[in-house]
Amino acid sequence: MSKRTKERDSKRLKIKQASREPLPSSLSRLKKIFESLNVFCCFCNAKMTTSLTLHKLQSVVSDLQVEDLASINVIIPDFIHMNYLPENTLEVEFGSPCSKQSSRLKQIQASGNRGWYLTQNEKTIKTDVIKKHIDHQNKLFVDSLLKYLDCCHNMDPEDHLISERMKHIPVTNEPPLKVTPDQNTHPTMAAIIEGMKSQHFYHDQLKDTNRRIYPKKDPIYSNIDNIHPEIVSALSRRHITQLYIHQTEALKGLHNNQHIIVSTSTASGKSLIYQIPVIESLLDDSKNTAMYIFPTKALAQDQKRALEVMLHDIPQLESTFVSTFDGDVPSNQRAFIRDNANVIFTNPDMLHHSILPNSKLWESFLSSLKYIVIDELHVYSGLFGTHIAYIMRRLRRICDHIGNHDIKFISCSATIDNPDEHMKTLLGVDNVKVINEDGAPHGKKDFIIWNPPLLRPLDDHSERKSSIVETADIFIYLLENNVRTIAFCKVRKACELLMKQIRDILSKDQKKDILNRVMSYRGGYNAPDRRRIEGQLFNGELLGVIATNALELGIDIGSLDAVLMLGVPWSISALWQQSGRAGRRNTDSLSLVINDHNPMDQYYAKHPTVLFEKRPDKVSINLENSIILESHLQCAAEEHIIDADKDEIYFGPSIRSVCEDHLFKISNNLYRPNPLLRPYPSQYVSIRNVTDDYFAVVDVTDNKNSVIEEIEVYRAGFEIYEGAIFIHQGRPYLVEECNIDKRYARVHLTNVDWTTVQRDFTNVDVLSTSESKEIKSTKNFVCYGDVKVSTVVFGYFRIDKRKRIIDSHDVYMDPILTYSKGVWIDVPSASMRELEKDQIDPMAAIHAASHCLISILPRYSYSTVNDLKTECKNPNATRQRPFRIALYETQPCGVVKQAYKFVDTLLENCIQIIETCPCEDGCPSCVHLSQCSEHNELCSKKGALTILKCIVEINSR
Repeated sequence: MSKRTKERDSKRLKIKQASREPLPSSLSRLKKIFESLNVFCCFCNAKMTTSLTLHKLQSVVSDLQVEDLASINVIIPDFIHMNYLPENTLEVEFGSPCSKQSSRLKQIQASGNRGWYLTQNEKTIKTDVIKKHIDHQNKLFVDSLLKYLDCCHNMDPEDHLISERMKHIPVTNEPPLKVTPDQNTHPTMAAIIEGMKSQHFYHDQLKDTNRRIYPKKDPIYSNIDNIHPEIVSALSRRHITQLYIHQTEALKGLHNNQHIIVSTSTASGKSLIYQIPVIESLLDDSKNTAMYIFPTKALAQDQKRALEVMLHDIPQLESTFVSTFDGDVPSNQRAFIRDNANVIFTNPDMLHHSILPNSKLWESFLSSLKYIVIDELHVYSGLFGTHIAYIMRRLRRICDHIGNHDIKFISCSATIDNPDEHMKTLLGVDNVKVINEDGAPHGKKDFIIWNPPLLRPLDDHSERKSSIVETADIFIYLLENNVRTIAFCKVRKACELLMKQIRDILSKDQKKDILNRVMSYRGGYNAPDRRRIEGQLFNGELLGVIATNALELGIDIGSLDAVLMLGVPWSISALWQQSGRAGRRNTDSLSLVINDHNPMDQYYAKHPTVLFEKRPDKVSINLENSIILESHLQCAAEEHIIDADKDEIYFGPSIRSVCEDHLFKISNNLYRPNPLLRPYPSQYVSIRNVTDDYFAVVDVTDNKNSVIEEIEVYRAGFEIYEGAIFIHQGRPYLVEECNIDKRYARVHLTNVDWTTVQRDFTNVDVLSTSESKEIKSTKNFVCYGDVKVSTVVFGYFRIDKRKRIIDSHDVYMDPILTYSKGVWIDVPSASMRELEKDQIDPMAAIHAASHCLISILPRYSYSTVNDLKTECKNPNATRQRPFRIALYETQPCGVVKQAYKFVDTLLENCIQIIETCPCEDGCPSCVHLSQCSEHNELCSKKGALTILKCIVEINSR
């Protein structure tokens, strides 16, 4: 007999003898607790998907404490996994699944545990399998307990258990401490990038062709001249003794009675350009006023704090009243703010719905108004921008009427192609000075286009690694190197899926210290949660954040070292705006775009130079849109009688015809609004494509009944259908109930390793034809009229971690119906024959042709691609649809009327663009659209050209 065998048998004998001895009282109690929990948890894990919490377990073992669970982990290491959730709810994962098969069956039952849509022939986990697993885990505990006692032969087992279990008690969700990295040991960005080459996720992505290095730039200063001494002293107390050249140029322009627009990089000190002139005017006369207009509430709050800090350093202005004036301000406080504020921070919505309709009450404030600050000017484009243009003209008109002709506008914008032209058109002013020479310093920036690897490297047509998994791997690598990182996602669901992936990896690797310093941030979260996350970012408590473009704008969230972009952003302006979030404090930084699998992203992966060198977007608005003009003339006529002669300077030459057709004439050239719209015409004019109708998402885990999120009604059908996995802060919740009438969804925390994807389609159907005409003297016609847009969610897929479909379920929901104006062209039969010869899917050809039309329409209609949509084609769709190019407006704006008007030119330009584009199968320059809901997966460049040529009767062969 070998020595090893003798030792093993001796050990077993000792354990057997120990098993006959009575256990110490605390261990005997622990054994009983384990056995009770084991029975309950095994049945729950086999039959339910609801996450187990300490509160739930205490309903079975009334005297159970977290110390008992920690003690079990001392006996069986890592047997129980515990994690604190918000509100200090302790999630508990007890033991292992019954078997691999039971784990698989548990997925199948997830939607069935509350009576939902189980598919036929789905099995349940047999009771004897569960009992066998209970016995197995009970035996594991007894064996482990005896081994533990054997190891404690020189110490008291109860005392040792008490001391050891402290190591296994999870830490509550205390706010993470602010950590300042040691600059002496913190690796350089160059070293971190080089270190990627040794990581498991690296597959030769750091090539010179898809990488640009932007060198460090030193500051360009200019002296502080002609500034009030009090402001100079306040700046010096903040260690500012010089201004950047773009700051001084802006101030010079204002002193020369010019309006200014500053188009410089993110974090270049644009706030001082707002603050200094406003403070100077208050020092000149304490009764002067100023208005700051921001597109979001968060931006307004951020800039308000910055101004208040500056005013605090000027004793003469300590009593200056600065206030926000937005929808969150209680009604009983608004009159006091209106009558007493020197500076208000507001948004276009409040200006349109509250300030201008009550302009007589605001007369004191408006008559003393010296500066109007408008930040993020590039946001105001397309249909939304046209609304803002008329709101600003209404504001100027009222100020002129009460005798205030000296208002100066200060605006800032991201990098766009036409900043001065845009400001002049938006505000209706001349004498505009553009400042685009950036004097602010920045560190070296590495910009990398990173394509996830092929799953089968030798097969060029193989699927690629999930961009979400790839982004998570890179994100975690950066966090582990103490790199403060933000990851931008284009849609909310991607944001939550990325957060879930990061949470799963860090939890599995037991890196709770890092996980506690990562949060997601997006629209839908309630205001207190968003403010808390912003504060944690700014204070350095968070090391990483996953966000939608809600953090793209200039909210100050402190110093960041790296920006990851999951997918190529919607626009070039957004690309550079997001990139500018890193390196905000003159340090080296990293910007990295992780390409998604869709054709547009893969085009940029193959041609990165196109992305690096693409010109900034040109923004535009359409002041010839008679629909919007009429809406704002109704509002303006209520604020002050319209005089068609005098007010042409604000509203253009169309004012007479529009007033004559739609307003109430009170005398020659004088008009009031249509009586049916009085006394508040503005309530009938929506300036954003948004809704005030929301669903509350209610977390009912452990009977909490707390609202964790609000979802717009038009998104509800896609996110909170019954059976869906809803993700919040990276944690999965199962939707129990979606109450359409009462606008709420009940969800509970669940423990599954799959997600859901809705199965839906959108149909665009013609209701009536208002006009039609021949196309270029051919036999083909273009039509304009009313269309019905039907979006139907008819089911969902359950998707595993590798994006494989587990199964499908049906959902029965009413279609989401909207009605709009549309323009359409029936595809000629000749083109269908040619597509059949070339074996091209007609839907792919129609889809691509529609995309091309949408992408070039802004050149003729002052719209954006978001103002117009088409029926996007899914490669898996089987329903029959008409062979028709159909475009429709997302909201009434007159864009499709422009498309109808210029259809001949549009078709010619589309043909020219596709013919001259050097790509093979389509790209963002011809037939791919970044906003495509089906990710351009079913698009044929060749087919689009065939259809377009047949429509204008050009021989395509």
